[in-house]
Amino acid sequence: MARFYQELLQRKEEQHQATVAATSGTPEPAIGPAGPNLTIQKPPDFTPKSDLELAREAKEQGKEVELNDDNQIVDKRELLSAGLNLSLPNTRNLSSLRNSRTKVKPEEEVQVHRAVGVAASRREINERRQREIEQQLAEEERRAKEAKEREEQEKKERVVAKRNNEEEIEGARARYLARKRQRLEQTASAEGASAAS
Repeated sequence: MARFYQELLQRKEEQHQATVAATSGTPEPAIGPAGPNLTIQKPPDFTPKSDLELAREAKEQGKEVELNDDNQIVDKRELLSAGLNLSLPNTRNLSSLRNSRTKVKPEEEVQVHRAVGVAASRREINERRQREIEQQLAEEERRAKEAKEREEQEKKERVVAKRNNEEEIEGARARYLARKRQRLEQTASAEGASAAS
């Protein structure tokens, strides 16, 4: 009875394999006397293509594709096909994104951007931004230097003001001692006059 069920299952499996092979267009896997081939094979590379690569492929096919400043496709409707269309690549893998942005290929043509009637290449835009940053840093250093000089000047003024106060204190003390001496002299002369009378 076990042999009967084993043969029945084997026939069903062969029919299933034939059906799968016919629908997928791939040849039917060879099942030898030991059973199907179960060796592990390396899967195909499923790394997503960058927008720049997709744009190049689309231009080769004659499609019109526009890229923005960060080499990302502006409108992907030209690239859509029937089926599942994913919108954005995986942004969790930041190292590949950084590597793709830092690599500058010499065969790439210089992109010219037209913003408000001014044509500028990406390099010129980056140079302008760098100059602005350097100017801001120089301005900040100048402000910090002026603040430090102002603080030192205020310290000097406080020291000078304190010295003036000490001189005034000494003057006030001298006047106090003079008044005290005068009172003592008056009380001494008053006592001398009362003793003489």
